[in-house]
Amino acid sequence: MKRFHIVVNDEKDKELTVSKGIIDYLKDRGVEASLERIRRDDSLPQAYSGDIDCIITLGGDGTFIQVASRAAGSNIPMLGVNLGTTGYLTEIEKDGIYPALDRVLASEYEIENRMMLSGEYLGGEEGWQRFALNDIVITRIGSLRAVSYELIVNGRRLNTYDADGMIVSTPTGSTGYSLSAGGPIVEPTARLIVVNPICPHTLNTRAIVLSADDIIKIRVLGGRFAQEYEAGASCDGGATVCLKAGSEVEIRCAEVETKLLRLGKESFLDHLSRKLNG
Repeated sequence: MKRFHIVVNDEKDKELTVSKGIIDYLKDRGVEASLERIRRDDSLPQAYSGDIDCIITLGGDGTFIQVASRAAGSNIPMLGVNLGTTGYLTEIEKDGIYPALDRVLASEYEIENRMMLSGEYLGGEEGWQRFALNDIVITRIGSLRAVSYELIVNGRRLNTYDADGMIVSTPTGSTGYSLSAGGPIVEPTARLIVVNPICPHTLNTRAIVLSADDIIKIRVLGGRFAQEYEAGASCDGGATVCLKAGSEVEIRCAEVETKLLRLGKESFLDHLSRKLNG
């Protein structure tokens, strides 16, 4: 690898001490390195071009996920450096940066493919289609009333939920918002989709695990309080599109993937145990 692109969360490395240290380290070894500064709520520009061999993110899982949608489909592997708290995607801690770079330069790594979701807003005037490495979330806007959601899988109605929202997550996203809402933890290289209601207003509602080949539609239903049945959809916590009663979001496994550059031999279960008990 000869061309690296460093993407840093401005709030995690305000003085760019870590970022500049990495760039200087790489350049001293005859490697090209560029720097990009972002904030967590930035609307990032178009996808990365193919003249980058590796993207290194500096921040936390949020920064990694934010950049992943731009790298999807480019075949550019990503390496995450954790400058935050708990990180499942950011494999490298701050004190291990330079040994990790040495291993990357020596080609001592593996590439791990992670499935992504493709979400499309059906109906409305504005076109909306996004990729998500973690999850696509549809949740209420404004009123504190629960919203009714209809879950349709492969053209067949599966269930209707009165809930605060719905989370559709990848295996990677199973340790994120879905986990906080009571969903299962899934091995991240698996190929499946988890549908999880947020605070459902029934006692027997559980998350549903579907095949990666399934096509999911979530429809916002109307009711007596139709003016209050408004929801918003977002991919990986990005910009929200407003949904009215009758609106649908179609979700399926994306054709593109995120490529993670893995250095360690620690298993997912070992990593999970360390993060949960550390």
